[in-house]
Amino acid sequence: GADIPRLIGGDPTLLEPILAAARELVRDGCRAIVGACGYFARFQRELAEALPVPVFLSSLCQVPMVLGALQPQQRLGILCAKHSSLDQPMLAAVGIREDAPIVVAGMEHCPGFRGAILEDQGWMDLDLVRDEVVGTAVRLVTDHPEIGALLLECSDMPPYAKQIQDATGLPVWDFVTLIDWIHSSVVRR
Repeated sequence: GADIPRLIGGDPTLLEPILAAARELVRDGCRAIVGACGYFARFQRELAEALPVPVFLSSLCQVPMVLGALQPQQRLGILCAKHSSLDQPMLAAVGIREDAPIVVAGMEHCPGFRGAILEDQGWMDLDLVRDEVVGTAVRLVTDHPEIGALLLECSDMPPYAKQIQDATGLPVWDFVTLIDWIHSSVVRR
């Protein structure tokens, strides 16, 4: 029941169905719960407190770890679907302090991304969206040369992570890096 407008808008009625789905996954044997859309961060604390397995609902959960790896003068650049929806209560839910050295750029002003993701037009011009996402990352780093790493909030951005890294020369984190990390901790080899 979680569609993009309700999730990005922070609809509190989504908590119960999200929690019910997570409980079902745990009953089925899941060893950890990881969310795709970064805006699931709004429900991080509630699910972490309610479930007997580790919960990482958003790629934003990686922010404190990445910040700890940067030099004191560096900042973390975050690309998100909609900048105005990345508010402090949501950031705090995943451990991001109000004074954290982050710089955020939203994709809401990019017509291809906005139509495909935020307005759910039903189709996506992959080349256009790639160019918009990579271009936004490059502009963010150009405007803020103190950025030492990038994090992609949106689960529609990881297909472009390699191009972003190639264009900026920076490490790039996203929900795929989060899933890989969590999986490696609950399914040891």
